[in-house]
Amino acid sequence: MEKKEIIIGRQVEKGNYQIDEQYKLVGRRHARLIRKPEGFYIEDLDSANGTFVNSKSVKVKKIVSSDKVMLGGQNYYELNLAKAMKMLPMSDQEFQAAFQNLKKVYDHYQKTKVKIQKESQGMMMIKRSIPMALPGIAMMFLKNFPALQIFGGVLSAVAMVICSIWASKSMAKTPELINNLREQFLMDYVCPNCGQDFGERPWENIKRQGKCKACGREFN
Repeated sequence: MEKKEIIIGRQVEKGNYQIDEQYKLVGRRHARLIRKPEGFYIEDLDSANGTFVNSKSVKVKKIVSSDKVMLGGQNYYELNLAKAMKMLPMSDQEFQAAFQNLKKVYDHYQKTKVKIQKESQGMMMIKRSIPMALPGIAMMFLKNFPALQIFGGVLSAVAMVICSIWASKSMAKTPELINNLREQFLMDYVCPNCGQDFGERPWENIKRQGKCKACGREFN
């Protein structure tokens, strides 16, 4: 039966990730490395001194091979991720299925990014057109009330300023949405075997490459 996880610590059973006893801040059973179809996860096993991924304390965190995982403190013992991940190899069938699923991950990322950009542009046009229409609408309703036309003009000017600020704030959110989408994509778009990220390269290009450059696992 294939192993899906290993325990990391100073006193672990055979087949797990053994850490030398000299690293006293690392627990006897400090953390767990878990392999799931979507990638690798590190889980802290209620250790006294914590598990850190890229200097941030974590309880459970998805990781890739380029992450820096420290045990017993953010500058104490660095886990050899390449070694740990090799202890949890995938079957060929499982690997090929996971690799094929990356096409869906890539397509979803591209479509969602385009959708965010289009929705942002559409809303921007609407929000910018509202201030342009306001003076005409105000004058149309106030044409029979000359005494109120000045008030209507001032009100329209204020509304234009408010709408312009509203549009600017909405525009500022678009890069944040795209950046959050990209960060999640880069976490998911990795080699199923070793966790090496593929960047934003098209899936078809990676497939034509034939194998992962990091671990050498071949794609069908």
